[in-house]
Amino acid sequence: VNEITQFAFDQWSNVPTSTFEANVVGTIESMTGIADVTDANAGQFYSNQDGYGIWVLYDTDGAILENIFGVPRWAVLGIAFPEISQPDGTIVEATALLNGWFVDASDTNGEMVAGVFTHEFGHTLNLSHSQVNGHLAYYSYPSYPRYPGVGGCDVEPVHAWNYPSPTYNPADPYQVETMYPIIASLTEVGRAMSYVSMPDDIASISNLYPTADYLASTGSISGALHLKDGTTEYAGINIVARNVNDLTGDAVSAISGDEARSTAGPDGSFTIRGLTPGEEYVVHTEKIVIGGFPVIADQMISVPEYWNVGEGNDPIADDPCDATPILAEAGVTKTADLYFNGYTKGIDFSPIGPFYLVDLAKDGKSSLGQAATQPFIWREKKDPIVLTGASATSGAMSKDGKTVAVGADLDGDGIGGAAIWNEKQGFTSLGYLGEVQCGGGSEAGVNSSSSWDMSDDGKTVVGLAYHDKDGDGNCQQQFLPDPEVLGFVWTAKTGMQELSIEGLGRTPSFIRAHGISGNGKVILGGAGHSQALAWVNGELVDLYSATGARSVYAANYDGTRIALNTPTGVILWDHTQEGDDAFQDIGGMAWCEDVDFIEFGINYCDLFPADFIQSILGPIPVVINEMTDDGKVMVGRGGSFFTAFVGAIWMEPIGWMTWDSFFAKQGVTEAEALIFPFNNPLSISASGTEVVGGSVAYPYSWRVDIDQVYVCEHGVSVQTGFPNGLFDKLEEGAEFGRCEHLD
Repeated sequence: VNEITQFAFDQWSNVPTSTFEANVVGTIESMTGIADVTDANAGQFYSNQDGYGIWVLYDTDGAILENIFGVPRWAVLGIAFPEISQPDGTIVEATALLNGWFVDASDTNGEMVAGVFTHEFGHTLNLSHSQVNGHLAYYSYPSYPRYPGVGGCDVEPVHAWNYPSPTYNPADPYQVETMYPIIASLTEVGRAMSYVSMPDDIASISNLYPTADYLASTGSISGALHLKDGTTEYAGINIVARNVNDLTGDAVSAISGDEARSTAGPDGSFTIRGLTPGEEYVVHTEKIVIGGFPVIADQMISVPEYWNVGEGNDPIADDPCDATPILAEAGVTKTADLYFNGYTKGIDFSPIGPFYLVDLAKDGKSSLGQAATQPFIWREKKDPIVLTGASATSGAMSKDGKTVAVGADLDGDGIGGAAIWNEKQGFTSLGYLGEVQCGGGSEAGVNSSSSWDMSDDGKTVVGLAYHDKDGDGNCQQQFLPDPEVLGFVWTAKTGMQELSIEGLGRTPSFIRAHGISGNGKVILGGAGHSQALAWVNGELVDLYSATGARSVYAANYDGTRIALNTPTGVILWDHTQEGDDAFQDIGGMAWCEDVDFIEFGINYCDLFPADFIQSILGPIPVVINEMTDDGKVMVGRGGSFFTAFVGAIWMEPIGWMTWDSFFAKQGVTEAEALIFPFNNPLSISASGTEVVGGSVAYPYSWRVDIDQVYVCEHGVSVQTGFPNGLFDKLEEGAEFGRCEHLD
């Protein structure tokens, strides 16, 4: 192991353009008298100045990882970082921990695990992770190819290094950069990553510890990545320079904002150094695939593209495949500013952050957000309001956003409950059902009730509550003649009241109220997980028995359009009508027409007729989350965890459309290369001009401003208002979308 340690440090010491050098000068026992570093004494080597240099700890069984760092031994190969520096930033002490539990018994010479040593020692020198070829070698397959450049631009994909077929161009393990955040330590690629031979690693160490002639003898490319507005800089995107004659063997990367100017606002600057003079390089953007980096990897809010001499933000004029090679010259820094493509007029699709926006005020000006279970109010161009003391796994806002339904333990007894908050009065408890307050547990703690929705004026709240009806101290009894998990409605005059299920004719596991019309007249909910119910002026309506509706969440302002989610599509219900006149079947999305069925990279819609796919998979399940006040625009999601989810929008003159198609027809390039797709739009404003939502399985939120859209009219792209202007144009014969982006 000592020999592997010296070998790994030699890799960094032997870089000709770097001054760094390290040698093993002793053992920990010879330096400190400690014969064996274990989880019992390892703590003294951290946060203490034990002497200049790098301390290398051999964690034989992974116990130090688990008991000092709290990391499972099977999860991490090593941990290393600089510990102590001088005031000028010079590192004087660092510590590296190597996980011996991960070493395979067959690796008797340590050649496979040596890559971990070299990688971790890079961290002690203050090197972070990088991405050049590692994502190709580990995460590229024929069903999901990745490219040494921009996909679709006449560049051949490179696939996983161990992919069994050479016809699929597997990656060369020895072209994987040492500082890529993933190491397959029991394989040949682990051995390959032990060598510091790739230009990206050589440039990284040389940038921190340069020889006197490093910059003078190599070329550089510098610039900044900007949003589509042409001025705002954007951090967290990988920028790579690749030699046109050796795309994988000679490539160097940087991340926008990795040398962040913390006092200068948004930073998208980057500098790529160490380029070979006389060689030509193409520069391109790409998203970070996995791992921790010097800045947080952010969403790719446009299409990946090459830099070209006419670089701009126009999606039509600036072809992503148009690349201008840059000639590297010794001692010269070339400029390559990059701009995300995107239209400045029309739809604005904006990333908000890594949390959920669960409800949009009907005036479109603010949203109720949720980070874990901490609720807050998000406001455009203003600081958020954190609702300290509140918790939520659901919630809603009044139309003006000034009153919010959340949860809070206002009396401090350990049992939270439904509450409302507004700027003037703060929190107000909605009380509880029965004589004794009790509750059920969730990620938000124990709560006697939870708020789910609110009328436009903020004076009526609906949700779920617990009631110990039989007095046994347990308020979560299910499937009783009288269940104890119930839907509630609250007003200031009546307080919290149980929603009646008299006449239901069956015993559900629980009852929940989770929606309400804007005027507060119609309450929406469910019995169990899959039986839709409603209450009109307090009277129960069994929508499941009437239509087979599994769920119902969305109503327009007066309840004359309510979206019932059924196994075969969506049915609109008008509570003011009787009989068949009360229901309108608007269907749902269809396989191969609205959504392609793709599995393992194969589009089965290209292989089989649409009706055959539909007969095998059945209808695409659709759930409508919310609609406009007039009910002419609805948003939700289609699909399932088995077939993947897509964002859905229904517009009365058009019918169903996926959000992917909606964005594509409008030329919204910001939505084309998302890490987390916009497949779960949750809320829409009263007019339909604002939408918030995110991804089904990941806390990341987006805001869509749709005040203006484009139609293709007589071969010309014409801007018009949404939705009414659009509907008028469509009636006159125009086609939805920009002409330049229609098939």
